[in-house]
Amino acid sequence: MRRHLIATTFTALALALAGATAVSPASAADIVLKAGHSQNADEPMDLGLRMMSEHLEKATGGKATIEIFPNMQLGGEVEMIKQVLTGSLDITSPSNAPLTNFVPELKIFDMPFLFRSEQHMINVLRGPVLGEINNIVAKRGIRLLGVYNVGVRHIMTKEPLESFADLAGRKIRTMQSKYHMAAFNAFGANATPISYAELYSSLQTGVVDGAEAANTNYFEKKFYEVAPHWSQLGWTILTAPIIMSEKKFASLPEDVQNALLEGGHKAAVWEQDHYASVDQGRLEDLKKAGVTIRRLDTGPFHEAAQKVYAEFLTTEDEKNILKMIQDTE
Repeated sequence: MRRHLIATTFTALALALAGATAVSPASAADIVLKAGHSQNADEPMDLGLRMMSEHLEKATGGKATIEIFPNMQLGGEVEMIKQVLTGSLDITSPSNAPLTNFVPELKIFDMPFLFRSEQHMINVLRGPVLGEINNIVAKRGIRLLGVYNVGVRHIMTKEPLESFADLAGRKIRTMQSKYHMAAFNAFGANATPISYAELYSSLQTGVVDGAEAANTNYFEKKFYEVAPHWSQLGWTILTAPIIMSEKKFASLPEDVQNALLEGGHKAAVWEQDHYASVDQGRLEDLKKAGVTIRRLDTGPFHEAAQKVYAEFLTTEDEKNILKMIQDTE
């Protein structure tokens, strides 16, 4: 009920933001920060960044604003991360997986079955864990402003997938992340990292037998046309940290720093709930589209996932953060 009320309240806000100009004119602010991201304009991540910009403007009396460039206008996620690290871009919100190539400490968010549910993830991202992680990533020159929700992930396949055993040997597309690949290899699949832009054609031509995705992009990209079997597993919940360089953050006036932290938190909280609402609605859309939907027994997958934890979470810091996440209600 609480999530429904939040989603209803903010749907109106989302619509209002969607019709608004993304940024104020550069001449109206003394400090203009550039933010780039990969989602289309008016999608949850974009709307969250607009909310962040509006908060920044209001809190600083118009002294600072954020100019937003959606839909990879400034390059792919890896390119934008590099731009933040080199100072040519101020803010970006990439998927966690490519960010781990630069900030390996964030790999905790890519562990399979890290979160017991989407609500558990939301509780974690609003608790002390984020402060601990921020202290660690700051050593890499990164300031964490918040973390977006990018959806519970399941498995699409060309042929029926009814159990853990059915996944054996199947070529499953994953992100170009060694943690995602390790998870699907542990599940018995043949993890196959290919470009997201090539996924539809790769499914269509049989280059891969399936892929992992959220309800949202499975529906919106019409992957069900070429992979009509949708197996609900929830093997991970993707996150997208909002980041800027620590050097850039430290160079800003204190009131701007505080407004960025407040705005980043506010935007992340809204986006987490909004995305959850949208994603659940897409499952209903898939049912209406006639997609075959199954729920898999997660037990064997959980057991296999322990290999991934043993391989990648080895330091005391990582084990401490894992315990904090597991102890969160």
